[in-house]
Parts: sequence; C-alpha cells; structure tokens
Amino acid sequence: MVQYLKIEYGKPFKIPRRLGDLFKDIVKIKGVSYVRQAGFVVEDKAALDALNRILVRLGLILLPVVKCYICGGYVDCESCEFKKICKQDVRYCICSKCMSKKTLVADYLNKQRRLILGSIGMK
Repeated sequence: MVQYLKIEYGKPFKIPRRLGDLFKDIVKIKGVSYVRQAGFVVEDKAALDALNRILVRLGLILLPVVKCYICGGYVDCESCEFKKICKQDVRYCICSKCMSKKTLVADYLNKQRRLILGSIGMK
C-alpha cells in the first residue's frame, strides 16, 4: 500500500519511514536538504521527483502543496484548469476562489504593495 504525504516546497517535513542507507542517497539530491530536528526540505519539483523515485521503494510518495498568493489558502492543483500547461514547480499560485473574484487584479496589486512596503519597513 502506498502512502501519500503532502509537503510544501521550502518547508521542513519528516519522512514517516526508517530510511537506513537511503538517507545518504536522499541528501545527495540537489535541492533536498536535511535540517536536524526539523526534517527534510525540498526546494523544487526536480528535487521532489528525484526524492519520490527513492521513496516509492518504501511505499511513500510526496505530493506538493501550493499556497494561494492572495488569500494564503491552499490551491488544489488536481482540479486547476491550467494543470496541463503549468510547470507545477511553484510555491505560490492563485486559488480558484481568488481567480474568480472580480477584484482579482486589485487584490493581487494590494498584496504586492503590502509585500514591498513591508520589505522596506513601511506598512
């Protein structure tokens, strides 16, 4: 039986299996790192694909979870209308709820403005 584990790119997670000698193979993957006490961190889709090729031997597959850039909720990539053309290697996207709002462009621009002002110490 295969177990699926949802992860976020750039965020630590723990692998619920004993890795043994596979640990060495995993930390050699470009884009995968290990943070003591926190777990593994996967940076992008290429690293995730390489890691899944190893973990499938243990009956585990990691699935990426993407957050909505505007509302912070999770994006359901499986039901997205752009799935076929998306690279699926992003950390943020725009969920269908935000995408369907008439205020989408204004919401996006407000988020950008808040991020820029926050990065220079202004609110």
